[in-house]
Amino acid sequence: MSPLILIPFGVFFCCCLAQFPLLRAVRAALAERHPDAWREMSAKTWFANSAGAGYVWGDRAKALNDPGLVEAVNRLRLVYAVGFVAWLAIVALMLTSPVVAKH
Repeated sequence: MSPLILIPFGVFFCCCLAQFPLLRAVRAALAERHPDAWREMSAKTWFANSAGAGYVWGDRAKALNDPGLVEAVNRLRLVYAVGFVAWLAIVALMLTSPVVAKH
């Protein structure tokens, strides 16, 4: 396998780490400034991270008219998108790299 795979793997790993503080910022903004929306969202999920991530792919954050929340959601959306592209690059490199048999 090519060492080139380390580049998208590093990007994916960084995105995995970056999502935690960004998701925490989304959860904190919802809990502090929009407690009713936070209670409604968190009642539907088992994990708090899932509740915050629900705002990333929908337009619920824009409906709350909170610029700080929308900014945090947009950053988290970017991290998720870059992580997904890096994951696809890892899979593509794994499938297309020649396997060298050592005897």
